[in-house]
Amino acid sequence: MRVVMAGLCGSLLLASVAAAGEFEGMIVMKETSDGTTTQQVWYLKGDRLRFEEAGQDAEKSAMIFDAKKKVMYSLQHDDKIYLEIPLADSSTAAPDAMEDMLVKKTGSSENVAGHTCEVYRTTDKTDGSTGEVCMARGITSVAMSALMGVQAGSAALLPARIQEMFKDGGFPVKGVSRNGQGKEDVRWEAVKVEKKRLDDTLFAPPAHYKKQDMKVLTPESGGGSNQGGASGAREGRRELR
Repeated sequence: MRVVMAGLCGSLLLASVAAAGEFEGMIVMKETSDGTTTQQVWYLKGDRLRFEEAGQDAEKSAMIFDAKKKVMYSLQHDDKIYLEIPLADSSTAAPDAMEDMLVKKTGSSENVAGHTCEVYRTTDKTDGSTGEVCMARGITSVAMSALMGVQAGSAALLPARIQEMFKDGGFPVKGVSRNGQGKEDVRWEAVKVEKKRLDDTLFAPPAHYKKQDMKVLTPESGGGSNQGGASGAREGRRELR
């Protein structure tokens, strides 16, 4: 799940998210897409999370989400620069084609990386693509819950039907997506889930990185310049199909 799920996008009212028993630590995911296998690492700590690829061929970049500040940072390590992307509540987002996604709880469960997860089946009515996602409870944080209900530009990162899988907290530790012809597009699975204390420096742009100017329009501002943000949001969430 490339981002968010990238990449990888309810409400940011953090008071409504139970902080007790939150997971703090790292999750290492293995993903296979188009014949290529990569690893991604998620770091979760309170109202912040970080996502980046790992390994020799990994992209030299990272994404940081800060739910308290309602902002996302995109870091480019080679150039030592970062973008600051403001986010908004998805309750004002325009209707999206992803609302044609059907989600069904199968009643079956698996054990992935030492955690029991519940299997959901997804079907996109628009193109016939399908998938399964296995959600593990107990691997959650304020940031992960809040991420399910924010938008970049005019597009919500995840529509209501997808958010349903996250309503009780949890993390998608395993999944697969197939196109309308039944061919597998992407498969991912957690290979390591480790509770550990994380340093706060992981969740902020390094002091020596230069901030790049970037204007991200809010839904209220209108215009067509927000298409980049909307497109990025759709690309990130496609991995949950």
